Amino acid sequence: MTFAEDMQDDLAVFVSPDDFGVAAVYEPVLDDPVIAGQVSCNIVIAHDVVLQPESYDARVVETGTTIEAVFNDVATPQKGSTFTAGGVVYTVQRITDNDRVIVKMVVTEEDA
Repeated sequence: MTFAEDMQDDLAVFVSPDDFGVAAVYEPVLDDPVIAGQVSCNIVIAHDVVLQPESYDARVVETGTTIEAVFNDVATPQKGSTFTAGGVVYTVQRITDNDRVIVKMVVTEEDA
């Protein structure tokens, strides 16, 4: 088994609902060129994450919610794309990290 295959297997375990993940439905914004329609996937949700403003250095921080998803499941979600899990809709506000393995996003949340 190659390193890449091992890594994909490890990611599948990490985002599995049996471990840290939550089953979700991903819906890209209408103009997403890669994924059309809804996609079932698993995500990892983190609440009360310390966030720093984007594009400049600041001594001000706030807390928010982030989610992580496997790149092969969702590609690169655009602002406005949604993930629905456990009766909550998470709306993507910005991407904080995308190494083409895991995509980490800052999201807002509201009841479905």
